[in-house]
Amino acid sequence: MSQAVTIELGEGGAHDARALRNAFGCFTTGVTVVTTLGQDGRRVGLTANSFTSVSLDPPLALVCVDLKSSSLPALDAAGRFAVNVLHADHQALAKQFVQKDTDRFAGVETETWRTGVPILPGCMANFECETHHVFDAGDHRVYVGRVVKLRYDPDHEPLVYLQGRFRRVHVDAE
Repeated sequence: MSQAVTIELGEGGAHDARALRNAFGCFTTGVTVVTTLGQDGRRVGLTANSFTSVSLDPPLALVCVDLKSSSLPALDAAGRFAVNVLHADHQALAKQFVQKDTDRFAGVETETWRTGVPILPGCMANFECETHHVFDAGDHRVYVGRVVKLRYDPDHEPLVYLQGRFRRVHVDAE
């Protein structure tokens, strides 16, 4: 049986960061690809697991992006983005969108909707958003988007992230 770890933060620096990462890793998250367009019209995308709903009225969702992300300038300038929720068969796609110095869209089919940002077909859900509010929080930038269009297909098993690894979750039929 494993032993629970208790740490009071504030003294350890790197030790604190590792402990915090390990503790946050105990929370299962979904996996998404966030997409937008660069000022030059280039498609930009990144894998993110920090996505959540904010409000139904108005329809708001948020995603958090590391301040060191190469996608940050495009997200800042575009004023719009999409969040594409991946299912269990999309693990390779999730890995493709974390690659550095490569065309992350190579071989990836996309479509466009109202705002023109790339939408990944075949996902569990897609949320097309216009940027509503942006602010920095620690080492991440938070993008709150107003959802202007969505599509969902819940008949898939979700791709999830837990303890630093992609996982599959079996969904029972009701």
